[in-house]
This record gives sequence, C-alpha cells and structure tokens, in this order.
Amino acid sequence: MLRRFLIVIGLTGLVAPPAQPQAMNFTATMDTIRITARPEQTVQRVFRLTLAKDYKPTQFRSVVEDWWKSEDGRQSHYVASGTLARSCGPWVTLNPAEKKILPGETLEVRITVAIPERASPGGYWCALTVNQVPDPLEVVPEGVRINFLASVSVSILVLLEPVERMAKVVKVEILPGEAQVTLSNEGNAPLGVQGRFEFVPDDAARKPVTVLIPRHSLLTEPVRTARISAALPPASELPSGMYMVRAILDIGLEHMIGVQRRMEVRR
Repeated sequence: MLRRFLIVIGLTGLVAPPAQPQAMNFTATMDTIRITARPEQTVQRVFRLTLAKDYKPTQFRSVVEDWWKSEDGRQSHYVASGTLARSCGPWVTLNPAEKKILPGETLEVRITVAIPERASPGGYWCALTVNQVPDPLEVVPEGVRINFLASVSVSILVLLEPVERMAKVVKVEILPGEAQVTLSNEGNAPLGVQGRFEFVPDDAARKPVTVLIPRHSLLTEPVRTARISAALPPASELPSGMYMVRAILDIGLEHMIGVQRRMEVRR
C-alpha cells in the first residue's frame, strides 16, 4: 500500500565548494505489514533494515504516523498518529524507538499491535517511518555542505473481521494521453486496486487494445475516492475513433468489478 523513501538535503555555510556526498546504501523489508486479528489480540511483526558495509555508523529513529493519498494518488500526506478515525497508530508500540547501527548490521524494529477490546470491524492503517538521525558529534566542515538524510516509510494494515470490500465505479474518462477511472470505496477497509482498460473499436477490422491499470490504494478516509490513470499507447496502436471502453478492476474479491461505455478517443 505504501512505500516511501526520501532524501532530505540540508545546506550549511556559504563559501567553500561542497564535498562529494555519500548517499546511504541499505536494504529493507518494504512490503506492507498486513495483520488479520481480532479485538483484544496482540500481534507482533518485525521491520528490518540492513546498512551497507561501506557506509558509516548511523543512528535511526522510528515513529508511527498516519497517512493518506490525494485523490489522484500523486501526493501522500503524513500526520501525527491517531489523527484519522481509522488509524491503527495508537495501538502500535515500537522497540527500539532509536538505535545506532554499524556498517553491515541490521536494524530490527519490533512492531507490537495491541487491538482494543471495542475495536469495530474493518480496516485500520498507519505507517512505520524510520528516519536517519544526524550525528550530533560529527565534525561539520566550514562552507557549503550537502547532508543526505534517509527516511523510509512502510504501511501497517490491520484487518478485523468481518471485512467488507466494496467499490463503485463513479466515472470513466478518456483524456489526452490517458484513460482514467474514478472509484469510490463503499466498504469498511482499504483496497488495493488494479486492472485494465479494454478498447473495442467500432471498426470490426481493427483489433481490441488492452491498457493495464497500475496498482493503486483506495482508502476509506479522509478521501474515499481515487482517480486512477493509465497511459494510452501511441496513436498508431489506438487511433482516434469510437470504442466500447471497458474498465475491469480487481479489488481483492473472487470476481472482478467493472463498467463499459461507448466513448470517443481523440488523438
């Protein structure tokens, strides 16, 4: 659902040319942490980050945040844990919260999720964010200096049965260079959405064209809708004309959902 890696660049000083920076090199478990549980249950998972052998000793600080995406999926927003009604952040504790790792060592953050007794069914989510902490004892040279700081976020998804996975197709549009489907989450849990557009031309002599829809997250709050876009192939493959356009979507059910409409493609 969520994978974030950021590098924050800080500039200090005004005179000397910058030294060649050393970018952080590491490997980490970046898949969404998925937990199916029940009220009053406590579940543990582990996040691991291994520092490269040729990188310097590094301090990391781990925090829990709430997050959501804009409707078009282009912006992710991060706020304090517990801001959203469906946040699992208040249920999560981390150990260790901060630790120094030597080159080649692995940071292991134990994630403990304690489900409250009265938690209602559905999906809850938050993010584990692991930030590189500047070394306060590092000697800072005079002049201009570039400081690379890593920040890694991984989504935590907690599902309490019964989970209702439902979505409604709100709109299908053919825009310059892309096809777009707008979905509304009608259930009680976040959805992973992927699928395809099928363009069946009115001209029976031409072959249908399939365009894959990339995977997208469809949350339940604060934005329940998502506009998912897929780039159209060149006009030589999908020329202007009238088509029966089908949006066929996988939202994690045993069957697909979708809609079809006769639409014009203008190239």
